[in-house]
Amino acid sequence: MVESSDAESVEFHSRFNRVLAVVVWVLIAFVVVSTIVGDAANTLQALLPGLCIAVVAWIVLWRPHLVVAEDGVTLVNVLRRQTVPWAALINVDTKFALTLFTPGAKYVAWAAPAPGRTGAAVAKRQSRSGNVAPRGAVGGQARPSDLLSTESGAAADMVRERWYDLRDSGRLEVGRADEARVVTSVLWLPAAIAVVLAVAAGVVLSSH
Repeated sequence: MVESSDAESVEFHSRFNRVLAVVVWVLIAFVVVSTIVGDAANTLQALLPGLCIAVVAWIVLWRPHLVVAEDGVTLVNVLRRQTVPWAALINVDTKFALTLFTPGAKYVAWAAPAPGRTGAAVAKRQSRSGNVAPRGAVGGQARPSDLLSTESGAAADMVRERWYDLRDSGRLEVGRADEARVVTSVLWLPAAIAVVLAVAAGVVLSSH
């Protein structure tokens, strides 16, 4: 889903992943509260593991997103942030998830997974009821993962729309894909917080 947009950038999140994160948080809250109400002496033993799982759900399910901007596409995944400049992009695919190809490398968007078998069947039915063929469809035909009603297809359409617009307007210098540099950074802090909580939970549980 599109979370926010302005004149220069659009941010995309996985609706399914975020709903799943909320479900996980609700279940964790229920278990923690039930444990504390049943025996207040177990507060720490219930709270730390629950907090650890909640943080992992935030890292894996809630936080991943992609940003389509004037300078390129930024993928914020579980442990890495990768910015692929438009000049480096040579192909956009959705077979397993939104995947950006550059010369010699590919970058997968955790926030835009391809649909499973059931999701693909639903997307096909919706496309037959009037969806316009997405950008990148060959001869008007598209794989289920390219359909606009899927997360991978919707994200790919956003990327292709900006990419084609830049190319067709002459604002994108072609032939420089080998020279353009993808910027990658490791997201250490969230992972470190999850590890610290996991260790603390393990120590507390093992001491009782």
